[in-house]
Amino acid sequence: MRRGLWLLPAVVLSTSAVAGPPRATSPALLRRTLVRPSRPGQVPPLELSVAAGVATLVRFEAPLSRAPEFAPDDGRIQRVLLEDGTWVLVRTVDLAPGERVLVTRGDAVDLSVHVLCPQPSADEDGAESVARSLLAAPDARASLVLSQAGVEYSLGDSRGRVQSVLWMGRRFFATVGVRNLKEDGPGWSPVQARLRATLTGGELLEWSARLVSGVLRGRRLHALTGLLPEGASRLDVALDAQDAPGDFRPLPLDGRDGHR
Repeated sequence: MRRGLWLLPAVVLSTSAVAGPPRATSPALLRRTLVRPSRPGQVPPLELSVAAGVATLVRFEAPLSRAPEFAPDDGRIQRVLLEDGTWVLVRTVDLAPGERVLVTRGDAVDLSVHVLCPQPSADEDGAESVARSLLAAPDARASLVLSQAGVEYSLGDSRGRVQSVLWMGRRFFATVGVRNLKEDGPGWSPVQARLRATLTGGELLEWSARLVSGVLRGRRLHALTGLLPEGASRLDVALDAQDAPGDFRPLPLDGRDGHR
């Protein structure tokens, strides 16, 4: 288990502005809803993007037994707790030129973040069984095979690629193959798949997909499943390592009714 950054819930602060020449474009201002992972000790912590002079509101779904710990705690992030349980975060000083605190995102700043608790669902359990069956009999599965310009992930010394997507209404099943670029290197396997849906008005909803793994003919395969929210115009997927979150990549909506 990773130590030092985790709590209930754990939050990592990403700085979105580094001192230096002004940018040609301003960072995007985000409104996000995050669903906490069901097994926080085994996956990267939640991440926020903050910028000097911009207040970020963080609201947790339920009262917490103790105050959340925001990492890093070096005095450069001011934290204020409001009466309704909302935290206000403001970065008080700029970083030195070239200095970064954890992961720097220069393209986005969180204005508001609502953190929800995960809700167990019998439907998700059934969907996981279907995902496992896709790995057990991949040659027989019904799927939408992506084009040669399909979704790819850079995973250190490995490369991941979404091989197929099956839509059943708003429910999707995607298979991902991972290829190791170094023959003598250890194989890489994601510990979490995160989904990001773009909702009406531009709000972002992020949550963990159900992820199962297997090996077929010596090649590591993964299947993930999730439910596209009503009205979502875009769906992105990120594959996380234990110590680092992955980048979001768009998952094609081709094959769904109304998305031909």
